[in-house]
Amino acid sequence: MKIQLFAGPIALGVIESKVIDDSMGVVGGVLQPSTAYLTEFQSFFRRHIQQPNWRALAGLELIGVLPTNEILECVGGICLTDIEECAEINVEFCGLNQRVISLI
Repeated sequence: MKIQLFAGPIALGVIESKVIDDSMGVVGGVLQPSTAYLTEFQSFFRRHIQQPNWRALAGLELIGVLPTNEILECVGGICLTDIEECAEINVEFCGLNQRVISLI
């Protein structure tokens, strides 16, 4: 299932998601980044790996949105890993309820 990732109103890209850990309610996959992600956000996430800035990360207001336009309630947060040496950008949506997990 495709999940759109947003920072507030800005589309960061799409994740073709799969269940990563059913018991913990984690789904995720590789981000297909938008131009906005590459030009405005990638440097932030890469810096965040090296020197975390949790306040700035919270200020991005990351959300995942299902194809039905339902916003995911990620009790455990959204993890985005973008390391310069890796070609893939991984995203995990954590702490989802079983109803959502069953849709994936």
